[in-house]
Amino acid sequence: MRQPEFILKIAADSVAQLRRADVERIFDNCSDEELPITARYIATHRPDLAAKIEQEVDYQLEERGAAERTAF
Repeated sequence: MRQPEFILKIAADSVAQLRRADVERIFDNCSDEELPITARYIATHRPDLAAKIEQEVDYQLEERGAAERTAF
């Protein structure tokens, strides 16, 4: 499993530079195991992106056929 800091490099040099539009791209590249961990990491460091994170987590879980949402 990759660390969130590494996964973020897909879209930004750091969590501080992460744009709202990058969240979907990052989550698209997360495994099922990495998704909640990465979502928590971003939400902790970028509370301004909380609504976008929640929206994208819900979308990812629906697309992946997840039975229930894991709180992040």
